[in-house]
Amino acid sequence: MIAGHYDLPTAFYRLILDPSLAYSCAYWDGPARDLAQAQRAKLDLICGKLALEPGSELLDMGCGWGSLTIHAARARVRVTGVTLSGEQGGYVRQRARGLGLAPEIRIQDYRDPLEGRFDAIASVEMGEHVGAARYPAFCAALYDKLRPGGRLLIQQMSRGGRAPGGGPFIESYIAPDMDMRPVGDTITLIRGAGFEVIGVEAMREHYVRTIRAWLDNFERNLPAITSLLSAEQVRAWRLYLTGGALAFEQGRMGVDQILAVRPER
Repeated sequence: MIAGHYDLPTAFYRLILDPSLAYSCAYWDGPARDLAQAQRAKLDLICGKLALEPGSELLDMGCGWGSLTIHAARARVRVTGVTLSGEQGGYVRQRARGLGLAPEIRIQDYRDPLEGRFDAIASVEMGEHVGAARYPAFCAALYDKLRPGGRLLIQQMSRGGRAPGGGPFIESYIAPDMDMRPVGDTITLIRGAGFEVIGVEAMREHYVRTIRAWLDNFERNLPAITSLLSAEQVRAWRLYLTGGALAFEQGRMGVDQILAVRPER
């Protein structure tokens, strides 16, 4: 899935995402008038919930194209970003150098060795790809990498009860490794690893607006996109974005920010 989805040319994602290349649900708060502002509001929201300040050490687990990594590094947070994608990791390193920033970017699995512990950990829409069987170990790994008293924020998609989630097309052709469950079940798994969950914020309606903004960009930039993707890929992405927006609009899928803390003792 990583090779077939996230390792598409970064130039393609520039045509559909905002300038920070945030490939996750934005936050359409009052002042947010466009996609870039809504993504910036989401990054500010995450940093605020994690109580980040200059000198804090943040692990961005599943950093994607580095939207949170760069945003936090600009605020003088010491960031380690982890991604499985070589395309993403190379882009983040190049972008950070161009901005005079020096986050540590690692291309590796979350289970691979990682030195030290962190004041805060963010995992933004990565947990869906961990798999049901591995999710308890994923939570345990995050607990181990966090200092006592440190904060964890997981932004993750969910499905409601017996709802079919993204549907057979998305789950067969776009994200075959995606595993979604009701948000309450995820909270139980996070608590099972030893965390205290201190806040949950539902963002389903924000994802409807986010995906529709991506779809608008897709259609607006279709001539350039057809030069980068095959005709089959273009059709698949149009169906994926249209179906994804509909799944969130109908409540078959949700997305939530779960804030937790590792107890002091």
